Amino acid sequence: MKKQTPAQLEALQRLMQMADTPPNLEAMQYVVFQFDFRDYDQFIIECPPGSIRFNNLLRLAVFCDNVGFLVECGVVDREAVFELFPIPWAKVEPVIQGMRRDLDWPDTFDYFERLGREYAKWWEVKRKRLNVPPSSPELGGIPRSLFVAKTRPPVPARPAPPPRPAPPSRAAALAPAIARAPQPTLPVAPAGPVEVKPTLRVKTPSKPVKVVSKEKGSPRVRPKARSKAAPARKR
Repeated sequence: MKKQTPAQLEALQRLMQMADTPPNLEAMQYVVFQFDFRDYDQFIIECPPGSIRFNNLLRLAVFCDNVGFLVECGVVDREAVFELFPIPWAKVEPVIQGMRRDLDWPDTFDYFERLGREYAKWWEVKRKRLNVPPSSPELGGIPRSLFVAKTRPPVPARPAPPPRPAPPSRAAALAPAIARAPQPTLPVAPAGPVEVKPTLRVKTPSKPVKVVSKEKGSPRVRPKARSKAAPARKR
C-alpha cells in the first residue's frame, strides 16, 4: 500500500470515527452476520420501512455510498479503504436492485455498487497472494460473510382480506323495530279502600295556678288559661 498524504490520513481517521459509532457498528454487524435475504419482496415484507433491520441496511448502504464517493474524488485512497472497511455489496445487491425497481431510481447507491465490485476484485487478488483457497466456487474471491450463498424459502402470500359488508339502509334498520311484537304489560293490583288508622291524641294536663283572692280565707285554685296568639299588627 502506498504512503498516504496528511489530508488522506485525516479523512481516513474521520471515516473510522464514523464507522465506530454505535448505530454504524450495529448496522455492520447485522449485515455481516445476520442478513440473509436474496429477494427484495421477501425483505420488504419481513423488514418494512421504519423497522430496525431496514434502518440497519439503509445506514450501511449510505455509509458505503459516501465512502465510494470519497474514493472516486480522490479524498481517500482506494486500497486503504479496502484494508479498513468491508464492502458487502455482493450480499445486499439483490435487495438494492429490487429497491431501484420499486422506487424507479436506477442510480440508488451507485457509488456503493462500483466500490463493492472493485472490492471483490481486490479481495480475489489478495486471497491468491495469501494462498487461501475459496470456500465455494460460487463465492469466488468474496468472503463467505459478505455473500449470501443459500436462498431462503419464499414467504407465503398473504390472503386477501374479505370485503367489508355494505351498511344496511335506513328502512332495513327500522324494519325489525316496527315488526317487533308488543310486550305484555305487567298486572296491576286493583285499587281498594284505603285503611285509615286512628290517631291517638294525648292531652297534657295544665299546671294549676294558685290565685289569692282579696277575701279572707284559703286561696282558691283554678286552671291556667291558655294564651291566645297575639293578633297581627296592622301596618
